[in-house]
Amino acid sequence: MMLLLALRVTVIVHAVSMFLQPVLAGMFLSGRDDMIDSHATNAAILTSITLFLTVLAAVGRRRRLVGPRAVPILLGLFVLEIAQLTAGTQHLLWLHIPLGVALFGATIATLPVLLGSQRPAEPKEAEA
Repeated sequence: MMLLLALRVTVIVHAVSMFLQPVLAGMFLSGRDDMIDSHATNAAILTSITLFLTVLAAVGRRRRLVGPRAVPILLGLFVLEIAQLTAGTQHLLWLHIPLGVALFGATIATLPVLLGSQRPAEPKEAEA
């Protein structure tokens, strides 16, 4: 049960970190030049959270606590976040901005998949 709690807490932390990304970018674009470093640091943290979340989901899948879609979704999210990090550090804003929007939407779409994970029902005993 601790694994399920860890998974759910990590999903929420990931979503909050994802929400923070456009806030930090907006602060930078509003003239707070120091926020670009915070945006980059949060991006690295966000990607690390996704990797950790993927490992938790894989263990949860093995224990049948997580549905079959969770791990492939999180792997895809991780790969896209690596692409996003690369686009950001290379200043490819034509890719970085729309990919960020897509990642935000994908994060929101994964919440029901991951937060809906539950302990499997106990098998019913055969009635005599």
